Amino acid sequence: MRALRVQAFWDGEAGVWVAESPDVPGLATEAPSLEELWAKLEALVPELLEENGVAVEPPLELCLEATRPLAPA
Repeated sequence: MRALRVQAFWDGEAGVWVAESPDVPGLATEAPSLEELWAKLEALVPELLEENGVAVEPPLELCLEATRPLAPA
């Protein structure tokens, strides 16, 4: 099983998590929570891989790395 890397970062101005991936061509999506982002990724990643002709043996594994700055104390 190959793990596909997805990076997410918090956009404080927009109030959303933004996700991108070097392993999934064309992936750029956002959501207000990590749970909602994960749900979007579960639908988008297989579609984008198929559309871009990227052959990946199932089952797919997503490795989500989320980064958010700490609020000042």
